[in-house]
Amino acid sequence: MTRRTVAAVVTCGSLVAALSGCGGGGSSPAAPTPSTPAGQVRTVLATVPFEIRAGGATFKSIDNPPTGSMDATLEWGNAGSQVDFYATDGRCPGFPELQAGACTVLARSEGATKPKRITFNVPAANAVINFWIYNRGSISEAGMMEVAVTTSGPITIASPTPLPSGGPDPRSSLPAGPVTQAKIAVRSIDTGGFDYRDPEQDGDGNWIVHPGEFVVFDLSQRNGAGEKCAWIKDPEWTVDDEAEIVSVRGSSNPFLLRVDVLHKGFFELQAKIDDIDSNRLGIVVTSQGN
Repeated sequence: MTRRTVAAVVTCGSLVAALSGCGGGGSSPAAPTPSTPAGQVRTVLATVPFEIRAGGATFKSIDNPPTGSMDATLEWGNAGSQVDFYATDGRCPGFPELQAGACTVLARSEGATKPKRITFNVPAANAVINFWIYNRGSISEAGMMEVAVTTSGPITIASPTPLPSGGPDPRSSLPAGPVTQAKIAVRSIDTGGFDYRDPEQDGDGNWIVHPGEFVVFDLSQRNGAGEKCAWIKDPEWTVDDEAEIVSVRGSSNPFLLRVDVLHKGFFELQAKIDDIDSNRLGIVVTSQGN
Protein backbone atom coordinates (compact mmCIF):
# COMPACT_ATOMS: atom_id res chain seq x y z
CA MET A 1 0.00 0.00 0.00
CA THR A 2 1.30 3.46 -0.88
CA ARG A 3 1.33 5.69 2.19
CA ARG A 4 2.36 9.32 2.06
CA THR A 5 2.91 11.44 5.15
CA VAL A 6 2.68 15.19 4.66
CA ALA A 7 4.45 17.07 7.44
CA ALA A 8 3.78 20.73 8.21
CA VAL A 9 6.73 23.11 7.87
CA VAL A 10 5.19 26.46 8.86
CA THR A 11 2.70 27.61 11.48
CA CYS A 12 -0.94 28.16 10.60
CA GLY A 13 -1.59 31.49 8.89
CA SER A 14 -4.96 32.35 10.46
CA LEU A 15 -7.84 30.80 12.32
CA VAL A 16 -10.82 33.02 11.54
CA ALA A 17 -14.57 32.70 11.18
CA ALA A 18 -15.34 31.09 7.82
CA LEU A 19 -17.98 29.17 5.96
CA SER A 20 -16.60 25.89 4.56
CA GLY A 21 -18.02 24.62 1.30
CA CYS A 22 -19.56 26.46 -1.62
CA GLY A 23 -22.92 25.65 -3.15
CA GLY A 24 -23.84 24.25 -6.53
CA GLY A 25 -25.00 26.27 -9.48
CA GLY A 26 -28.45 27.04 -10.81
CA SER A 27 -31.25 29.19 -9.50
CA SER A 28 -32.42 28.62 -5.94
CA PRO A 29 -35.35 29.87 -3.88
CA ALA A 30 -34.54 32.49 -1.27
CA ALA A 31 -34.80 31.58 2.40
CA PRO A 32 -37.39 33.61 4.35
CA THR A 33 -36.08 36.04 6.97
CA PRO A 34 -37.29 35.43 10.57
CA SER A 35 -38.46 38.38 12.67
CA THR A 36 -36.06 39.87 15.25
CA PRO A 37 -37.06 40.17 18.94
CA ALA A 38 -37.43 43.74 20.19
CA GLY A 39 -34.22 45.23 21.60
CA GLN A 40 -31.98 42.68 19.93
CA VAL A 41 -29.96 42.63 16.72
CA ARG A 42 -30.15 39.82 14.17
CA THR A 43 -27.08 39.50 11.94
CA VAL A 44 -26.97 37.23 8.90
CA LEU A 45 -23.70 35.28 8.96
CA ALA A 46 -24.13 33.38 5.69
CA THR A 47 -26.54 32.91 2.81
CA VAL A 48 -25.35 30.06 0.61
CA PRO A 49 -26.81 27.77 -2.04
CA PHE A 50 -26.70 23.99 -1.92
CA GLU A 51 -27.27 21.17 -4.37
CA ILE A 52 -27.72 17.54 -3.36
CA ARG A 53 -28.67 14.31 -5.12
CA ALA A 54 -31.46 11.98 -3.94
CA GLY A 55 -30.37 10.01 -0.88
CA GLY A 56 -27.28 12.17 -0.38
CA ALA A 57 -26.04 14.20 2.57
CA THR A 58 -23.90 17.32 2.68
CA PHE A 59 -22.81 19.89 5.25
CA LYS A 60 -21.75 23.49 5.70
CA SER A 61 -19.87 24.90 8.69
CA ILE A 62 -19.71 28.16 10.60
CA ASP A 63 -16.54 28.74 12.64
CA ASN A 64 -16.45 30.89 15.79
CA PRO A 65 -19.95 32.43 15.59
CA PRO A 66 -20.80 35.20 18.09
CA THR A 67 -22.46 34.04 21.30
CA GLY A 68 -26.22 34.35 21.02
CA SER A 69 -29.32 32.69 19.62
CA MET A 70 -28.66 31.16 16.21
CA ASP A 71 -31.32 30.46 13.60
CA ALA A 72 -30.96 28.74 10.26
CA THR A 73 -33.50 28.39 7.46
CA LEU A 74 -33.41 25.91 4.59
CA GLU A 75 -35.48 26.34 1.41
CA TRP A 76 -35.53 24.25 -1.77
CA GLY A 77 -37.55 23.93 -4.97
CA ASN A 78 -39.75 20.83 -4.98
CA ALA A 79 -42.52 20.78 -2.38
CA GLY A 80 -42.82 17.00 -2.77
CA SER A 81 -39.23 16.32 -1.65
CA GLN A 82 -38.36 15.69 2.00
CA VAL A 83 -35.13 17.41 2.99
CA ASP A 84 -34.04 17.06 6.62
CA PHE A 85 -31.97 19.71 8.39
CA TYR A 86 -29.70 19.39 11.43
CA ALA A 87 -27.20 21.43 13.43
CA THR A 88 -24.42 19.68 15.34
CA ASP A 89 -21.27 20.79 17.07
CA GLY A 90 -18.11 20.71 14.98
CA ARG A 91 -16.95 17.35 16.31
CA CYS A 92 -19.50 15.43 14.23
CA PRO A 93 -17.40 13.70 11.52
CA GLY A 94 -20.16 12.56 9.14
CA PHE A 95 -23.84 11.98 8.52
CA PRO A 96 -23.75 8.21 9.28
CA GLU A 97 -22.44 9.10 12.75
CA LEU A 98 -25.25 11.63 13.15
CA GLN A 99 -27.84 9.00 12.18
CA ALA A 100 -26.27 6.53 14.61
CA GLY A 101 -26.65 8.96 17.53
CA ALA A 102 -22.90 9.53 17.89
CA CYS A 103 -23.04 13.33 17.40
CA THR A 104 -24.22 16.16 19.64
CA VAL A 105 -27.33 17.46 17.83
CA LEU A 106 -28.12 21.08 18.72
CA ALA A 107 -31.33 21.26 16.68
CA ARG A 108 -33.17 19.30 14.00
CA SER A 109 -36.07 19.65 11.61
CA GLU A 110 -37.36 16.53 9.86
CA GLY A 111 -40.46 15.62 7.90
CA ALA A 112 -42.20 16.77 4.73
CA THR A 113 -42.73 20.46 5.55
CA LYS A 114 -40.77 23.24 3.86
CA PRO A 115 -39.00 25.50 4.50
CA LYS A 116 -37.08 24.03 7.42
CA ARG A 117 -36.06 26.30 10.28
CA ILE A 118 -34.03 25.48 13.38
CA THR A 119 -33.03 27.64 16.37
CA PHE A 120 -30.58 27.02 19.21
CA ASN A 121 -28.12 28.83 21.44
CA VAL A 122 -24.46 28.91 20.42
CA PRO A 123 -23.03 26.34 22.86
CA ALA A 124 -19.65 27.98 23.65
CA ALA A 125 -17.05 30.50 22.60
CA ASN A 126 -14.79 29.34 19.76
CA ALA A 127 -17.51 26.94 18.64
CA VAL A 128 -17.82 25.32 15.24
CA ILE A 129 -21.35 24.55 14.03
CA ASN A 130 -22.01 21.98 11.31
CA PHE A 131 -25.29 22.24 9.36
CA TRP A 132 -26.24 18.89 7.79
CA ILE A 133 -28.65 18.60 4.85
CA TYR A 134 -30.10 15.19 3.96
CA ASN A 135 -32.24 14.62 0.86
CA ARG A 136 -34.76 11.81 1.51
CA GLY A 137 -36.50 12.49 -1.80
CA SER A 138 -36.23 10.67 -5.13
CA ILE A 139 -34.80 13.56 -7.17
CA SER A 140 -31.89 15.99 -6.80
CA GLU A 141 -32.67 19.25 -5.02
CA ALA A 142 -31.17 22.74 -5.07
CA GLY A 143 -31.91 25.46 -2.57
CA MET A 144 -30.63 28.07 -0.18
CA MET A 145 -29.51 28.09 3.46
CA GLU A 146 -29.45 31.23 5.59
CA VAL A 147 -27.71 31.32 8.98
CA ALA A 148 -28.05 34.22 11.42
CA VAL A 149 -27.37 35.02 15.06
CA THR A 150 -29.38 37.27 17.38
CA THR A 151 -27.38 39.19 20.00
CA SER A 152 -28.06 41.94 22.53
CA GLY A 153 -26.05 44.40 20.44
CA PRO A 154 -24.50 44.79 16.98
CA ILE A 155 -21.53 42.67 15.98
CA THR A 156 -18.80 43.13 13.41
CA ILE A 157 -18.11 40.44 10.83
CA ALA A 158 -14.46 40.68 9.82
CA SER A 159 -13.27 39.53 6.41
CA PRO A 160 -10.90 36.58 6.70
CA THR A 161 -7.36 37.67 5.80
CA PRO A 162 -4.26 35.52 6.19
CA LEU A 163 -1.56 36.70 8.54
CA PRO A 164 1.71 37.65 6.84
CA SER A 165 4.77 35.49 7.27
CA GLY A 166 6.37 36.32 10.61
CA GLY A 167 3.12 37.80 11.93
CA PRO A 168 1.51 37.13 15.32
CA ASP A 169 1.27 33.50 16.41
CA PRO A 170 -2.41 32.51 15.88
CA ARG A 171 -2.21 30.27 18.95
CA SER A 172 -1.94 33.30 21.23
CA SER A 173 -5.64 34.14 20.75
CA LEU A 174 -6.92 30.58 21.31
CA PRO A 175 -7.96 28.84 24.54
CA ALA A 176 -5.28 26.70 26.13
CA GLY A 177 -4.74 23.05 25.24
CA PRO A 178 -3.89 20.29 25.53
CA VAL A 179 -5.42 18.98 22.32
CA THR A 180 -7.70 16.04 23.14
CA GLN A 181 -9.55 15.65 19.82
CA ALA A 182 -8.73 16.20 16.16
CA LYS A 183 -11.20 16.10 13.28
CA ILE A 184 -10.61 16.26 9.55
CA ALA A 185 -13.27 17.12 6.98
CA VAL A 186 -13.74 18.11 3.35
CA ARG A 187 -13.30 21.87 3.14
CA SER A 188 -13.95 22.52 -0.56
CA ILE A 189 -14.29 20.78 -3.92
CA ASP A 190 -13.33 22.74 -7.03
CA THR A 191 -14.70 21.09 -10.18
CA GLY A 192 -12.49 23.32 -12.34
CA GLY A 193 -12.07 27.05 -12.90
CA PHE A 194 -13.08 27.91 -9.29
CA ASP A 195 -16.50 26.30 -9.78
CA TYR A 196 -17.24 24.76 -6.40
CA ARG A 197 -19.76 22.10 -5.39
CA ASP A 198 -21.00 20.81 -2.04
CA PRO A 199 -19.20 17.85 -0.43
CA GLU A 200 -21.37 14.73 -0.35
CA GLN A 201 -21.32 11.33 1.36
CA ASP A 202 -22.56 8.00 0.03
CA GLY A 203 -24.57 5.49 2.06
CA ASP A 204 -21.40 3.96 3.51
CA GLY A 205 -20.12 7.29 4.78
CA ASN A 206 -17.45 7.72 2.09
CA TRP A 207 -16.99 11.16 0.55
CA ILE A 208 -17.58 11.31 -3.21
CA VAL A 209 -15.17 13.09 -5.56
CA HIS A 210 -14.55 12.89 -9.31
CA PRO A 211 -11.46 12.78 -11.53
CA GLY A 212 -10.20 16.25 -12.40
CA GLU A 213 -11.42 17.90 -9.19
CA PHE A 214 -9.23 19.85 -6.76
CA VAL A 215 -10.13 18.96 -3.17
CA VAL A 216 -9.05 20.65 0.07
CA PHE A 217 -9.33 18.89 3.45
CA ASP A 218 -8.89 20.68 6.75
CA LEU A 219 -8.16 19.76 10.36
CA SER A 220 -9.60 21.28 13.53
CA GLN A 221 -8.30 20.58 17.03
CA ARG A 222 -10.12 20.84 20.36
CA ASN A 223 -9.36 20.70 24.06
CA GLY A 224 -11.32 18.81 26.72
CA ALA A 225 -13.92 21.60 26.88
CA GLY A 226 -14.64 21.23 23.17
CA GLU A 227 -12.98 24.55 22.27
CA LYS A 228 -10.71 25.07 19.29
CA CYS A 229 -7.45 25.42 21.16
CA ALA A 230 -3.73 26.15 21.00
CA TRP A 231 -1.44 23.35 19.86
CA ILE A 232 2.25 22.50 20.16
CA LYS A 233 3.27 20.50 17.08
CA ASP A 234 1.85 21.26 13.64
CA PRO A 235 -0.29 18.55 12.00
CA GLU A 236 0.95 15.65 9.91
CA TRP A 237 -1.27 14.12 7.23
CA THR A 238 -1.17 10.47 6.11
CA VAL A 239 -2.65 9.49 2.74
CA ASP A 240 -3.21 5.76 2.08
CA ASP A 241 -3.35 5.68 -1.71
CA GLU A 242 -2.25 2.35 -3.15
CA ALA A 243 -3.31 3.21 -6.70
CA GLU A 244 -1.88 6.78 -6.64
CA ILE A 245 -5.31 8.27 -7.21
CA VAL A 246 -4.36 11.75 -6.00
CA SER A 247 -1.46 14.13 -6.33
CA VAL A 248 -0.75 16.14 -3.17
CA ARG A 249 -0.09 19.86 -3.65
CA GLY A 250 2.04 21.92 -1.32
CA SER A 251 0.38 24.25 1.21
CA SER A 252 1.60 27.11 3.39
CA ASN A 253 -1.11 26.17 5.91
CA PRO A 254 -0.37 22.90 7.75
CA PHE A 255 -4.03 22.52 8.69
CA LEU A 256 -4.97 22.10 5.01
CA LEU A 257 -4.28 19.13 2.72
CA ARG A 258 -4.74 19.99 -0.97
CA VAL A 259 -4.99 17.26 -3.62
CA ASP A 260 -5.68 16.89 -7.34
CA VAL A 261 -7.87 13.87 -8.13
CA LEU A 262 -6.37 11.93 -11.03
CA HIS A 263 -8.56 8.86 -11.66
CA LYS A 264 -11.24 6.56 -10.22
CA GLY A 265 -10.65 4.43 -7.13
CA PHE A 266 -10.61 4.64 -3.34
CA PHE A 267 -8.19 6.20 -0.86
CA GLU A 268 -8.16 7.07 2.84
CA LEU A 269 -6.55 9.82 4.84
CA GLN A 270 -5.92 10.72 8.46
CA ALA A 271 -4.08 13.43 10.37
CA LYS A 272 -2.29 13.74 13.70
CA ILE A 273 -1.67 16.78 15.89
CA ASP A 274 0.13 16.74 19.26
CA ASP A 275 0.11 12.91 19.07
CA ILE A 276 -3.71 12.88 18.80
CA ASP A 277 -5.07 10.94 15.81
CA SER A 278 -7.99 12.37 13.86
CA ASN A 279 -10.92 10.46 12.45
CA ARG A 280 -10.23 8.54 9.23
CA LEU A 281 -11.89 9.64 5.98
CA GLY A 282 -12.73 7.26 3.16
CA ILE A 283 -12.82 8.90 -0.27
CA VAL A 284 -14.39 7.17 -3.27
CA VAL A 285 -13.60 8.56 -6.73
CA THR A 286 -16.31 7.95 -9.31
CA SER A 287 -17.19 9.27 -12.75
CA GLN A 288 -19.64 12.16 -12.95
CA GLY A 289 -23.24 10.96 -12.65
CA ASN A 290 -22.37 7.64 -10.93
